[in-house]
This record gives sequence, structure tokens and C-alpha cells, in this order.
Amino acid sequence: MNTLLSGGIAVGKTNMDQFAAGLVGTRTPSSPCPVSPFDSRFISGGSSSGSAAAVGAGLLSFALGTDTAGSGRVPAGLCGCVGVKPTVGSVSTVGVVPACASLDCLTVFTASVADGVEVARIMRSAAAPPGTDVWRRQPSPAEPLPEAGFRFAVPSREHLDWDGPGGEALSSACAAAFEAAAARLTEAGGVRVEVDFAPLLAVAAMLYGTSFVAERYSGIRAFLERKAAANGGAPAAKPAAALEHQGQVVDDERLLPVTRHIIAGTAKFTAADVFDHQAQLAVLRARALDELSRADVLLVPTALTHWTVAEVAEEEAAPTPTWSRNAKLGRFTNFVNLLDMCGIAVPSGIVSYDAAALSEGASEAERRRAAHLAATGPTQVTLPFGVTLLSRAWRDDWLWGLAARMEAAAGLRCGPAGHGVTPFVSEQAQ
Repeated sequence: MNTLLSGGIAVGKTNMDQFAAGLVGTRTPSSPCPVSPFDSRFISGGSSSGSAAAVGAGLLSFALGTDTAGSGRVPAGLCGCVGVKPTVGSVSTVGVVPACASLDCLTVFTASVADGVEVARIMRSAAAPPGTDVWRRQPSPAEPLPEAGFRFAVPSREHLDWDGPGGEALSSACAAAFEAAAARLTEAGGVRVEVDFAPLLAVAAMLYGTSFVAERYSGIRAFLERKAAANGGAPAAKPAAALEHQGQVVDDERLLPVTRHIIAGTAKFTAADVFDHQAQLAVLRARALDELSRADVLLVPTALTHWTVAEVAEEEAAPTPTWSRNAKLGRFTNFVNLLDMCGIAVPSGIVSYDAAALSEGASEAERRRAAHLAATGPTQVTLPFGVTLLSRAWRDDWLWGLAARMEAAAGLRCGPAGHGVTPFVSEQAQ
């Protein structure tokens, strides 16, 4: 983190996933990548990785980030701090390099809900110059909110896939921590109701699996096509040349291999696909909003598991990279902005396990993780567990109040110190 000191105030510039295309925090050309303040062998989450890691480590009072697909929530959960994701359009995005301009949202990482609310309200009140912020929206008419009692929903067991290389020990610890969070929400006056998350997760899959991903190319198009023009390439203004160049991004060495493959994938979509997918989203959105009408708030795990930096690198460093581990982190984040929701991630527990205590049927991935941890430090690992509260647009203030009650009930503060954990820093990270 680079900092400038002025009058006792530190202003820093933090690292992040390249072009905000990631939830892991390792997709950066600037080495080293940010890591978990609890255990440096584990990822910090992304894309706003450095911001969350700095707040989680106690280096800053607050840090800004963005959130298109979970970038302001996943790293908050993996770094043990608060991540406030306001309603899209409530905070100006003027000056932000776009990931998906129509969905981008400025976020804030803080040590507490109270601090997050204060910073978010200041951000919300700062108006952009007229005509400069095309995505800024006015609040919809205020909906009545429950004064006493509220309905909350959680994902069904089929969607709460805790499985990961941590094995049964980590899966059980995460499941127990999530149920404890649900119990705290009940104690706060909530009534648990059933909501089908299937249409929400179908919406989430559209963010990267359909032509919506082409907006990521659009956001940095001038940067990508400037190189082609300098090399005598075809003018990108011609449709055929533009489509050809989108596919050629896979060879653009300015981008990391995994980033190239994500953005180059946009070349397979046509303008007709965009309208087909908008129609598909409209149907799914109607189904999702019908389900959301049954609850005032959704309680979801901020992230389903913790990956090591080595595990993510194993997948994404291949000649043709894959990113199933990144995708799993976005299961309960990718649908949020597409469905026009607000959210806040809060610390909610700790999960501990010993990677060396392998079960008889341990997978090869579990064995590789145990060997890696044994070679780099202790196999006994303690990491943060976080939950996210989600609600419909413009319910931010009500949701923040509920998050403050959840925070108080959990009794946790920011980072390792606030969770009563002694952090581990490997020699490679020093």
C-alpha cells in the first residue's frame, strides 16, 4: 500500500484484481498480491483485495472499493471486516474505471458497522456534477418497513455447498457458524421463512455466462483497442473488426491470462444475443422478485469457503485457465446488483480446523492442501466467517440498523485482533 501523509492523515492506494475481474484477490500484475490478515497463505478475496486486507490488518480506519459482482463483500468476509454495498446509483461513480458501468457500485470497508454507515452516508450525500453520472438514480418511493419483527430467508441446503479442500472439518465449521448467525437474526426479532433461491442463482450465472460480460470489454475498450491501432490493426469502429479484436484479447500480454480469457469470451456474443439475454433476465428477474417479496431480508454466507493462494494459482496459471474456485465465491454475490439490491457484510464467527487431520476418504485436493500448509507453517488454521444481509434497493438505512444488531450479538470486532486470533505470516509473505 502506497501512502501520502498530510496533517496526520494517511491516504493510501491499494492493490486489486486487474480491471476488477475477480473475487480472489490474486489476479494482479503487481506482486505480491494482498493476502488474508489472518493467515498469509490464504487469499484476501477481491476484487477490492488491498482495501479489505488493509482494514482487516488494522492499517486503516476505512478504505474504498467497488462492487459489481461481490468485490466489496467477499474480501470483507475473508478479511474479517465490514463491507457496505449501497444501492446501485445511490453513490456517484464518476472517476471510477468501469468494470460493468451499469452495475458498478462504490463500497466502503471499515472496522465497524457504525463507521461504515458514517462513511457511506457521506459518500451518498456527495453529488456528482450535473450530467456526468449517467447511472446515478433517484430513490424509488419509500416502502413500508417492519417496525417490529421482520421476515428473513436463508439459502436451502442444496445451495449451501460448503465442500472444499478443507474437508469435512471446515465444511462443518462453516455450516455451524452460519446456523449461529441465523439464530442471532431470530433473536433480533426475525421470523425465518422459505424462499426459493434457484431463480436468484440463475440470475447470478448470467453475469459471466451470457452477453452481459461484454460490458467488461466495453468499459476498457479504448485501452484494449489502442494497442491494435498502434500495430496497424483494423479500425475497431467496423463491426467485423471489433468482433475480431475482442477475440484477439486472449493474446494481449498486458492482461493476465485469466483476465484475457474472461474478456476474450465476449467475442462469441452478437448484438442479437444481448437482447435475447435481456429477455431471459426479465423472466428470471420476475421470478426472483416474486420470491424476494416473501422476505424483508436475505441472510447468506459472504463466502462459502477459504482458498489458499496456491490453490487459486493452481487453477488459473494453466495455459487455458479455469476459475471454478473464483466462481464459487460469487454464488451469493453475483445476483445482487442485477436484482437491484443493497447489502452489508459483517463478521460473524471463526472457523478452525487442522488440515493434517485427514479423513480416510480425503480427496487429492485435501491432501495437497495439507502438504502445502505443513511445508509453509502450522496445519492448524483459524479463519474468519462472515455473513451478508441483503434487501431490496433503497432499504440501506434499515439494513444497516439490522447489521449493527447482528454485529453486537456476534461480539466480534475487526481483523485477527477483533476475532481473538493470532495471525500467521509465512516467510514468503514477509
